[in-house]
Amino acid sequence: MDNSISVIVTAYNAEQTINRCIDSLLSQSNVENYQIIVLNDGSSDRTLEKLVSYSENPNVKVVSKENTGASDSRNIGLKLVNTKYVTFADADDYVDDTYLSTMLDQYEKEPKCDLAICGYQKENTDGQVIMIGKGQKGILEQEQALHDILVSYGFEGYLVNKLFKTQVIKEYDLKFDKNVTLSEDLLFCIQYLLKCKKISFNPRPVYHYIRYENSQLHKNQIGAPFNTSAISILDTFDKIQQLIPETYPQVKCAVNARKCWFAVTLWRAIEAAPNRRKVSKKLLQNLRKIAKKYRTDFMQNDVLPPRDKIIYWANWFFPRGLAILWNFAGLHDHS
Repeated sequence: MDNSISVIVTAYNAEQTINRCIDSLLSQSNVENYQIIVLNDGSSDRTLEKLVSYSENPNVKVVSKENTGASDSRNIGLKLVNTKYVTFADADDYVDDTYLSTMLDQYEKEPKCDLAICGYQKENTDGQVIMIGKGQKGILEQEQALHDILVSYGFEGYLVNKLFKTQVIKEYDLKFDKNVTLSEDLLFCIQYLLKCKKISFNPRPVYHYIRYENSQLHKNQIGAPFNTSAISILDTFDKIQQLIPETYPQVKCAVNARKCWFAVTLWRAIEAAPNRRKVSKKLLQNLRKIAKKYRTDFMQNDVLPPRDKIIYWANWFFPRGLAILWNFAGLHDHS
């Protein structure tokens, strides 16, 4: 049990990818004591049928439930965990055979480590690598980790590239907020980091994050019909703002900068959307207000690419013109 690991996988209508995900997790090298907990979140396709093929495998536990969303499914999964460590994987993705060992080794080399993080790379469905997470190998203190989790293209606030201590989660009763639908993973990670002292990071990209054209990210991209549910990302950052201690001003600045950038991005998405005239003027005014309120933090931030500052001003003075240009050029946002 000393080095035992649980991998929680939430699956919803993942019949095309679930086998690749589970098979890659079952092919781990240099790690023997681990289990895979799959939460079939009310799938209406053949996901459950695919999962039945693992019924004889003692390392795989399948739980079928009604569709209540990823956060609730993960909370159910956490209740089933009785191992020392726990991590998460998405049913659309897959991992290298050194995925678990890369993170477990960090705990073994740094006994006082409270969280181990590995690298990842994003790929298209055809296997083309879109980007590889950046960062330097090393041990981080809490404040630095809270800052770096907000760095664009860094290790970011994903669950899938982090190996958590189950004891910390259970001791502080950490849960996923079922009312949060966007960046709920970042919120959980920050809540966890606030209970940590030392965090280890190895940027080796052993997790493969697959980007699909019909993903939530693409649905909210510039040029697509605007869905007001996208605004909930600002509520998530309100919660994050409240969590960060006043003694961490650099982290506060980073959170404010990200919130400012989301407001600008949403504003631009509305201006570029085919249904923009149906969006309330009050919402646009509120986004502009947020963009102005946190402008100083945004301009001073070191967690977003410098180009975003140029985009900010272009959006501030010529929002409609920038939106048209963005659509014409076929550009995409990173956040």
